Amino acid sequence: MKKTILSVVLLGVCSMASAQLSTRENQDTRYKFGGRPVAGDMALTFGLTINNASFGDDGDSTRSISVWNRLSRGNLITGKKFVSDDVAYRAGIRLFRDSRSVKGEFDSTAQLPNVLSEAEFKSTTREYMFVPGIEKHFSSSNIFDVYTAGDLYLGFGRDKSINSTTDRQGRTTSTTSTTPYTIVGLGGVIGVNVFVLDLPISLGVEYGLSAFWQLGDKTKVEVEEADGDSYEYFTVANDPWGGNQYSSVKQKYMTMNTNDQVRVVMNIYFN
Repeated sequence: MKKTILSVVLLGVCSMASAQLSTRENQDTRYKFGGRPVAGDMALTFGLTINNASFGDDGDSTRSISVWNRLSRGNLITGKKFVSDDVAYRAGIRLFRDSRSVKGEFDSTAQLPNVLSEAEFKSTTREYMFVPGIEKHFSSSNIFDVYTAGDLYLGFGRDKSINSTTDRQGRTTSTTSTTPYTIVGLGGVIGVNVFVLDLPISLGVEYGLSAFWQLGDKTKVEVEEADGDSYEYFTVANDPWGGNQYSSVKQKYMTMNTNDQVRVVMNIYFN
């Protein structure tokens, strides 16, 4: 009797399982391609520059200034917004400031015969860069996206330091050094994007032509001596004549090249 009941139960379980399997619908595993942005969408843009991540290199007459976003310290913060399905405004910004101030009073005793009573040091470095640009997209494919873009680089910076000392007679000697500079650049690129499945992500490559001008970047030194005399002169970094002191000097630098900023780009879209 027990064997009969067990057989009936097993038969019923198998029938239920068979019914469930016969009515089961498989999950649709087909992926769609269609993450293309439209008017009103925005994107965060990140890039890995393959051959040159900055304008200028250490050791030459230009300042090394990052001109793209590689998620590294000091890089531009970049993004874009589509004003129509085929036109986007893009922009990057960098803000940098670093300062230090030290001020002290000296003790003078028989054990510490200091000739100075006070000393003060201040230094400030600041740099701002803004990069507006525009993109024109040509392909309407949901897989490949071809576009061209133009960028304008505007950078401003200044280094300043003040070093002063006061002796026991109250006479002050100070030296103030100020170095302002301006960076202007133009860039034109061709880009290709590939949209990743149905995700709001695209991967691509940009390459093209860029030109940069550096203006200023000369140091004005103002000296005030303890006897009341004062004078000023100018110096330039990497002086071709060996670090002279000039009464007047002008300096400018220009560089232009093709494919000097080839980069792999990733866009993350949102609205």
